[in-house]
Amino acid sequence: MVSLNDTAVPIAAWCAGANTPMPSAAALRDEVIRLLRPPTLGVSPSTGTALVNLRTLFWVNTAAEVELGKAQLIGFPVDLRVSYDRTEFDFGDGTTDTLAATPGTAYDPAHDCGACTERFGHNYTQRGTVDITARTYWHAQFRIGTGAWTDIPGEVTANQPSRTALTVKQSRGTLTAPR
Repeated sequence: MVSLNDTAVPIAAWCAGANTPMPSAAALRDEVIRLLRPPTLGVSPSTGTALVNLRTLFWVNTAAEVELGKAQLIGFPVDLRVSYDRTEFDFGDGTTDTLAATPGTAYDPAHDCGACTERFGHNYTQRGTVDITARTYWHAQFRIGTGAWTDIPGEVTANQPSRTALTVKQSRGTLTAPR
């Protein structure tokens, strides 16, 4: 097997007297990374436009646990899954923040949260177009056959980050005479 950086990676370790070969941590991590896709980002408002000094909400469109399916690493089917850890956001205006513990809460207009101060979001202070980049990190596990799930050391992330763009506009009030 060849890893993502084209270096040879052993796909199994075989111990004398062992009944089942064991995939290497590097091979397991490489396979998880190969299978991961960057989740889409949720943004509210969903119009592609944000307003200066008005909170823009963000979340990650993913389940907290994702089954990646089976891989053939050592001639046996190996089940792989990941559990959400965090998402690191670059809001495109020089600021960053981390959405941790959960992928966040999607905005539901039927259950408006008002100022939504308890929701993950960002307040833009300047007009312009911003490119938001978010990298989601996961804890990975594997199992062979019906065996117990085993942690893969370290964290994993997709090769590419999630991306979206917004146009940040500024709203201005105008005083008018009463009618």
